[in-house]
Amino acid sequence: MKKRTSAFAAMLPFAGATAIAATDMYIKDKMDRELPGSALDEVQKGRLRFRRHHNRGALLNLGQKYPQEVKGISIGATFLTFLALLFTSGKRGRVLEKTGLSFLLGGAMSNTYDRVTKGYVMDYASLDVKPQKIRNLVFNLSDVFIGVGLLFVVISNLTAKDRAL
Repeated sequence: MKKRTSAFAAMLPFAGATAIAATDMYIKDKMDRELPGSALDEVQKGRLRFRRHHNRGALLNLGQKYPQEVKGISIGATFLTFLALLFTSGKRGRVLEKTGLSFLLGGAMSNTYDRVTKGYVMDYASLDVKPQKIRNLVFNLSDVFIGVGLLFVVISNLTAKDRAL
């Protein structure tokens, strides 16, 4: 018989995901209100450049000509991530996997909310670095959490000793 975790411990990844989504939604709203009006205008803070970018597609504007399909995929991926975290959160251990799924869910919730309510995802940050391709990328906090969360889940699954049910 597999050991279960406490109800409080099982809820922590969902609380983390909610905090990530709420924080990014707050930042997106603040950036949308306070950044200069044009998408080309920007504010620089060290290596970070802040500018308003409405991404109607997915990563790297993929699918921008098919916003309804991108929205549907986003909703589906968010729901599947929620289910994966739900089935994992009650089990002991698997901390890296739970953390990764929590990060993924938090980022997905915020970006999916944007897609559903606004028709685009508000991206606001880019890096002031030499390679122009990297410098042109615009992202948000949710994107960072999605990337790190995906990395955590992959590492967790590659290093798992026994994943049999």
